[in-house]
Amino acid sequence: MKSGKFQELIRDMGKCSKCINLKCKNKSLINVYQDYNFCINIPSIWTDWFNRQNSEIMIIGQDWGPYSDMKKLYEMLSADKSNWRELVESENSNTKKILEKYIMESSNNKYSLGSIYITNAIMCARQGELYRGNNIDLKMSTLNCSEYLLRQIEIVQPRVILTLGYYPLMSLSNIYHFNIEKTLKETISKFPEVLINDFVIIPLYHPVAQVKKDEQLKQYQRIWKFIDLKIQNNSEEIAKDE
Repeated sequence: MKSGKFQELIRDMGKCSKCINLKCKNKSLINVYQDYNFCINIPSIWTDWFNRQNSEIMIIGQDWGPYSDMKKLYEMLSADKSNWRELVESENSNTKKILEKYIMESSNNKYSLGSIYITNAIMCARQGELYRGNNIDLKMSTLNCSEYLLRQIEIVQPRVILTLGYYPLMSLSNIYHFNIEKTLKETISKFPEVLINDFVIIPLYHPVAQVKKDEQLKQYQRIWKFIDLKIQNNSEEIAKDE
């Protein structure tokens, strides 16, 4: 059921041209979903969507980065489709290492990135080879992609959503109509948790942001009370049935 909806989502994203036809000079993106086979298994070296659709936790970053890296991954996967797990685990950026550290440390080593669904506010890839910079229109592309982010949330149905940085949080505020402040720091201070229907949004600083570790960990530690509450509720339901 979920896999079918996901395949339909990827096909629909492949038809989207909102960000590849932007009139701003050098601000357009590359729609990797136009080639369905390109991302049927994994869209990024960070994650494998089709194997994490039942995750309780979803992480939303800003964007996948340059197309050149995604193409390299696809070529490696095409050569040997059995090695997807090794490819995901081989990504060893500083961002990923710090994020993994915070997840494991805050959960007392009960959770790792390998069990978490990872996606982005901007679904297409950057042109060139840079992960950062002003070669894309962050706000416009984030809003253009919000419908596809919503569909992913509806498919996965996570218990906790973590946003890395300001733009993923902005996308969710646009989707679910809640207020955020002008800066991420102000938002986290005023709204450290945002309850939406049957899940919670926990805004996080980017892992490599110049923010003290203790301040970062406070936000990650909020995750587990919601996960533990679900486990407790499930146990009580099982006990009633028995």
